[in-house]
Amino acid sequence: MRSEAKKQRHKQLINLIDSHPLMTDKEIATTLQVSLGTVRLDRVTLSIPEVRERTRSMAEQATSRLKSMRLEEVIGDLVGLEPNKGALSVLFATRNTAFRHTDFVGDYYIYAQAASLAIATIDKEMVVVGSARLKYNRPAYIGEKILARSKVGVHKGNKYVVSVRSTVENREIFVGRFVVVSKDSIDKKSMEAKKC
Repeated sequence: MRSEAKKQRHKQLINLIDSHPLMTDKEIATTLQVSLGTVRLDRVTLSIPEVRERTRSMAEQATSRLKSMRLEEVIGDLVGLEPNKGALSVLFATRNTAFRHTDFVGDYYIYAQAASLAIATIDKEMVVVGSARLKYNRPAYIGEKILARSKVGVHKGNKYVVSVRSTVENREIFVGRFVVVSKDSIDKKSMEAKKC
């Protein structure tokens, strides 16, 4: 009976980490309603690395696929990238990202994380934001981990619609719909402008 419950817990742990690879042991323990020690022991038993190692591994894979910008231009840490499909980044809110004398993260950091992720998702040499529709649902605070996920939608010519959803502890704080344009169409427009 006890081993059956353990197998079920292991299965839940694997599914949870597969769907949310950046969860900490503490967050996993809370979700599975077990002790922190149990989570750590289960992870070791299942040969699942800790969150830092999982994040590092994901970041290495993502950065090797990055084409549209340099890694240092991405706001937050790029930890997942499937070119022309979607991407994932994490931004740790610190005192440096907050408005002066408050615990509120500057909305421009949340936008910058989302916009740079939208650009990074596209597998072209040069990509810029052409337009954006944004909605802030609530502020982020110092100490929170902001996860931004991008998803590529419609693609026509050199224009891509990229949706970005930013969350803190699975609560949506920001949604952006970006129309990003690849370099090819920028060059074409500048050539037409030079002819006039």
